[in-house]
Amino acid sequence: MKVFKTLLSMDRSTLKCLICGRNASCHNYGVLTCNACKMFFRRVVIEQITYQCRNWKKCLENADQFKPRCKACRFEKCVRLGMKLGPIAMEKLYKTKPMSHPDFATNALIQEVLYLNYTKRYKLCNFYTSENPTLEEMVQTTFWSGMKRKTEKQEISVAEWSFQATYIAVETFLSLEFMNLIENDEKVVLLRNFSSKSIVLDSAMRALNAKVDRVTTPDGEDIYSDIILSMFSAGFLNSIQCGLVSRVAELKVTELEHAMLSVLLFCNPDLLSISHVINKTSEDANSLTTLCQLYFPKSKLKHLLIDTCINA
Repeated sequence: MKVFKTLLSMDRSTLKCLICGRNASCHNYGVLTCNACKMFFRRVVIEQITYQCRNWKKCLENADQFKPRCKACRFEKCVRLGMKLGPIAMEKLYKTKPMSHPDFATNALIQEVLYLNYTKRYKLCNFYTSENPTLEEMVQTTFWSGMKRKTEKQEISVAEWSFQATYIAVETFLSLEFMNLIENDEKVVLLRNFSSKSIVLDSAMRALNAKVDRVTTPDGEDIYSDIILSMFSAGFLNSIQCGLVSRVAELKVTELEHAMLSVLLFCNPDLLSISHVINKTSEDANSLTTLCQLYFPKSKLKHLLIDTCINA
């Protein structure tokens, strides 16, 4: 009671928004923020808005002087500090339905899946980790993401892009609530079987959104070097780079459908008619990775790629 009275007597002008520094109202979506940043975060997540920073993502370098002029960096700060739409927030968004109503449960699930998918894509384009964990280490260790902001001129190889995408996929799916209910060895089996499939699906959707007919790296570079092109048949390489892109384009897969496909693929892949295309693309990509490792043994792959591609 004493603590409660102390909190009530506090001067609210001393509470500052952790996003922009203005006077804060209360904790919103898990972080102390003002109403403006609360509404900004909710709108970006719900409407799936993507912003681009015009300052080479340097707006947050001096946190003390940061003002919310850059929407891209403002949202990035929201994500980094842990803002997240939870069940209570979702109930407020869908005021006409109680949390027990099946429609609310469906809407809340959809928004959660969209948020996870958006965060996964956002991290891949803007963050980087130099860590080299095994799949077992990621499953067994509870840790805050080791990802840091990519530098302006940072060059990333195709193998590194694959590792970053795998790291983010594993981290994202470990955050699902039901993963806390299963044993670690079961988590390893699930993630080993699923990670590469998630990456090929995400890559195909990225190509579809970029309006190109083949998979590229997130920064638009070709995934095959001249050496690879000279070593393997065009048909084999094209099946990996173009096959799934063609299929998702034919089906006109939306962002919402992509997000739901990712979860269904993880939980019950047999439900999906597109799963055979995803499985074939994933198997071919893993075979190519294995062959490249055999032909170029000095090119060391990170542990997570070995666990999810070669040992899958």
